[in-house]
Amino acid sequence: MEMTSTTGLIVLRVFGATAAALVGALIALPGRASHKVLCALVSFAAGGLLGVTLTHLFPETVEILGVGPGAFSIAFGLGLFYVIGRYVYALCPACSATQSDKGFFRLGVLMMVAMGLHSLTDGLAIVAGSSLDATAHSGKQLGLLIFVAVSYHKVPEGMALMSVIRGSNYSRGRAFLMTLLIELTTGLGAVAGLLLANLSAKQLGALLGVVAGSFLYVVFFALLKEMWEHEKRSIAVYASLGFLSLWGLGAAMSAMGVH
Repeated sequence: MEMTSTTGLIVLRVFGATAAALVGALIALPGRASHKVLCALVSFAAGGLLGVTLTHLFPETVEILGVGPGAFSIAFGLGLFYVIGRYVYALCPACSATQSDKGFFRLGVLMMVAMGLHSLTDGLAIVAGSSLDATAHSGKQLGLLIFVAVSYHKVPEGMALMSVIRGSNYSRGRAFLMTLLIELTTGLGAVAGLLLANLSAKQLGALLGVVAGSFLYVVFFALLKEMWEHEKRSIAVYASLGFLSLWGLGAAMSAMGVH
């Protein structure tokens, strides 16, 4: 019964995260996404991802695996996504798409593969957090916080994808359909995670560490790059708001006795 309940919750969260991306796509549907709006949303989302990573994913991974193995799994996730983003294709088009002076990415197979990997990881993150909640390892907070953080990032991601595809001279309808198909890989990631439902707590902890590393990659690529190239003060403010919103949500859940 508990497994069925957890699976249902995961399905709802995957739908919610995918819907967040489609909301972003609809915002960008009339035309190219505003540079300032996209930059603000990316910074806010990066702050949220950093918040859930530092305050929950790091401690949870270390608690389950220990300091050495936990640090290794996090470093492995960060290194893996850095290599893919550096030598294959950027895994965060929403981050790079804020560079309006350089134009938007040319749509290609590599971009779709990269975004598929990114969304797969989002799905795995949702499953890992919810599964750990079900085993009482994370106090039933981690799954919700990961879902919120992923949804934060999905909105500018959907905006960027729509803008990238529209910039490649696709019609609005076809661009929206392609955005939907790419974002559905979040569900594939969740399915892959559910197929690993019998993982031990240690194995889930290792998966969580890899997810934490992937989140760090997005944060460093999105936030630090943007802060270096654009208005540092406003981006720092948006990122801080994103960080505080996730920290505040976690604190509120603890105060309300969500354990």
